[in-house]
Amino acid sequence: MKRTFLYVLVAGAMFVIGFFLSRIDYGEIQEFKRVRFLLGTVVEIHVKDRDRKKAEEAILQAFNEIERVEHLFSTFDPESPVSKINSGDKKLIVVDPEIYRVMEISDSLWRLSHGAFDAALNNLIDLWGFDSEHPSLPPGTKIKEALEQSGWDNIILIGNNSFIRSKEVGLNFSSIAKGYAVDKAIEVLGKYGITDALVNAGGDVKTIGYNWTVGIQHPRNPKGLIAKIKPDGLAVGTSGDYEKFFTVNGKRYNHLLNPKTGYPSDSLMSVTVLCKDCTTADALATTVFVLGPYEGMKLIEKLPGAEGMIMNKEGEIIYSKNFRSFISSDEQD
Repeated sequence: MKRTFLYVLVAGAMFVIGFFLSRIDYGEIQEFKRVRFLLGTVVEIHVKDRDRKKAEEAILQAFNEIERVEHLFSTFDPESPVSKINSGDKKLIVVDPEIYRVMEISDSLWRLSHGAFDAALNNLIDLWGFDSEHPSLPPGTKIKEALEQSGWDNIILIGNNSFIRSKEVGLNFSSIAKGYAVDKAIEVLGKYGITDALVNAGGDVKTIGYNWTVGIQHPRNPKGLIAKIKPDGLAVGTSGDYEKFFTVNGKRYNHLLNPKTGYPSDSLMSVTVLCKDCTTADALATTVFVLGPYEGMKLIEKLPGAEGMIMNKEGEIIYSKNFRSFISSDEQD
């Protein structure tokens, strides 16, 4: 069986799994940019300010905040709180209030999406190996076994930062933690008085200020864009089948797993969501990808303040009611 494995990590002046950032001349204002590999992807922070020292310190502390969030939710660091939960055998578990807050958001999204968003799939994710160097197609029997030990329906939040876990279910917040880390980094930049900035973590983007243009990568053309958008202060979340995937006998298997089937979702190529915060944008992009074009767009239209753009597997683009208003005028010309 022939297997071809492909992962895309691009760093440099232009990267971010499909995102291009515009630059604007502010005269005396300078743009400061720093890039690090965190959260399993390339994280990029741009700050525009007159004060170099302030900008550099703000960027440093924003990266420190991202590292702190990464430790909280990591499934690779054996000393992280989430790793300790997954490796332990406790059924009644008390967690850090910050983790519990993300669990509450995850619980709400799980209910809202009727299970399409699921932060308790670590056993299934480990089986496929998408977070390793050698992902592979598991036997159907193994997928069934992993499904039986997965699922948010085995998690019951009981308040006071406590929850009950049945079976040996493993938590995995990879579909929401990047967006949460971006939001926290933006908070840090704001505390330093930064009024013009952008944080981009592998396609999850949030800005301070409105003078930013973000380009959405075409999922089949690494150098091409679907569109350029001006998010106007909203957060951007993008999920696509081009981020992590492998092929077996010509069939593409991506990392966006369907919690109901245990197999990758394959009805879409790319989803971009705009909403107020990056935590939600990140999670919604994955949710919509799993739901597919019809149910996914139905969910977006249902949520106040959310907009979306979907590319289906035939390459057709579907927009929510007001998404086109965010497309850059350069694109519309």
